[in-house]
Amino acid sequence: MKTLFVIRNQNDHYLGKQHDWVDGHHRPALFRTEHRDVAINELFETNIRDFDLRGEIVPVEVDKHGYPAVEVLNPISTEAEIPGDQPVLESATEDTVEASLNESNSDQQRPSGT
Repeated sequence: MKTLFVIRNQNDHYLGKQHDWVDGHHRPALFRTEHRDVAINELFETNIRDFDLRGEIVPVEVDKHGYPAVEVLNPISTEAEIPGDQPVLESATEDTVEASLNESNSDQQRPSGT
């Protein structure tokens, strides 16, 4: 069976054709080559742009469509995550605001001479 070479980083993501890191769900978007020396050159050039890269060249089998048969080891989340956007915190904030409004209203209702 035919073997292709792909590049995987320390986060278990694969190098894409557009020089971005993808998780492997969309196999046609993966960088792949039949020649190990081409993969070595690509890894070297990618490492020049990203000093923190710890990449490896991985030989993989070809699936029935001619794409590399890679495993998705670390899926990339497609949902935009907003830090601190948690329902528990939001309801707690609403309760805190309501409590402070109640306190300020009760302070305004007290007579000033007492």
